[in-house]
Amino acid sequence: MTDQYKQRYYALVGGRQFHTALTVDPDVVDLYWYDDNPPLPGFEKVTPAIAIRHTPLTEVDSVHRVEWFAEYRGEPFKVTADRGDSLLLYYLGGNEPKARELGLEVEERFVATGVIPKSEIENLREVDTVIWPGAESQS
Repeated sequence: MTDQYKQRYYALVGGRQFHTALTVDPDVVDLYWYDDNPPLPGFEKVTPAIAIRHTPLTEVDSVHRVEWFAEYRGEPFKVTADRGDSLLLYYLGGNEPKARELGLEVEERFVATGVIPKSEIENLREVDTVIWPGAESQS
């Protein structure tokens, strides 16, 4: 089962959406084919159920990053994982005394996380950001 709160990427190509991974080459992304039908030309089978196509950005309409955000006790967080009845949160507030007051684990300066019951989380939302082409824009 996939964790719906894990950051993910997708690309639109000719009106079709593909799971996507960024690569070390800033001008290329990997498109993933999970369809039961034979893959489109250019895709190479890597397992019986998955094919990948290394694709230049010039052949892609757009690339998107999907992340989840929320508030807990009025403070901003990025949601990083589902823990059943709780969510693993990464604190975005940058205030170490406040992080400690919230009962978060301060791992290092400006890095604090916590597992918080879903019932205590507010304004849980998915944010879809276009990361290519051009400047980032949210929808």
